[in-house]
Amino acid sequence: MGNCFCKPKSKRKPKPYRMPTSTIGSPISDTHLIISDVLDYGSNDEYRFIDGRRFHNVINSKYFLPCDDDEFDRLHIKHYICKHIWQRNYSAPVKERLSSGGAHVLDVGCGPGTWLIEMANEFPKSHFTGMDITPVFPRESKPDNADFMEANILDGLPFEDNVFDYVHMRFLITSFSANDWKIAINEIVRVTKSGGIIELVEEELEPRKDGPISRLLFSALFMDLTSRNIDFTIYSHMIDLLNDIESLTDVKKEEIMASYGKWAGRIGSLLSDNTGLLFRTFKTRFLTTLGVENEVEYDKLIEAWYEELNEYKPYNVGYRFLATKK
Repeated sequence: MGNCFCKPKSKRKPKPYRMPTSTIGSPISDTHLIISDVLDYGSNDEYRFIDGRRFHNVINSKYFLPCDDDEFDRLHIKHYICKHIWQRNYSAPVKERLSSGGAHVLDVGCGPGTWLIEMANEFPKSHFTGMDITPVFPRESKPDNADFMEANILDGLPFEDNVFDYVHMRFLITSFSANDWKIAINEIVRVTKSGGIIELVEEELEPRKDGPISRLLFSALFMDLTSRNIDFTIYSHMIDLLNDIESLTDVKKEEIMASYGKWAGRIGSLLSDNTGLLFRTFKTRFLTTLGVENEVEYDKLIEAWYEELNEYKPYNVGYRFLATKK
């Protein structure tokens, strides 16, 4: 592991605040002005640097992926992979509601905001709010009906109850413990209006029917996630988790499969490349876990993994979970 050049912030856990809803535009009054007034986007203690990569510095967050330009590029590509595989940006029955106008949408863990900006452009009569634990989203180049804010869902969402018509959250399978998932989902339910829709999007990390090199590499990833107490199999019991919440009804799961690897064409190649970038991001960390002698040997292992995918022809499984608030 490389050197970390700044220590985690030792600030007291902030008390969740509640922004009042607005009757015009954003469900949070003048969010873009409020956020720019209270946040220091250039502060060095917002981040820590490991092996030349930038990571968030939020003490109570288990999210361990970088938040730098390389990671934003990976997330942008992952968005378009997901959109292509599913052939749409959402599965929730919200098109008519968003098209009619006046609907409020929340995207939790929005990252660089790719999904939210596309949705805001598609539905200009509704308002979209994106939030993430670090301010990695656009602050100026965004639609007029979109706002972004920095917040940690585990500290409580900064909204009143029953604000949003549609709440979307995805790609956080490497972020939460089992208890964190319960906290996060309960917060999402709290801020969703009666009759509002919740949509959660996740995928299995390891492709099915993969080979021994693939299983070796993913074992290193899973050991790391387990050491952080992260529940990376949430997709297997998300339905039960949602059904246990009394205020939710019409709980559903959609499932889709996609071929994985260069053998499967452009999308399969992009899927494997997306995972390959993760393996390379944590090269230093996984060297010890896997007992690989040096970086050169590790790079050879990654290349062998790509070739193995062509031999075993595995596939990836993704999920969309939907629920309606009573």
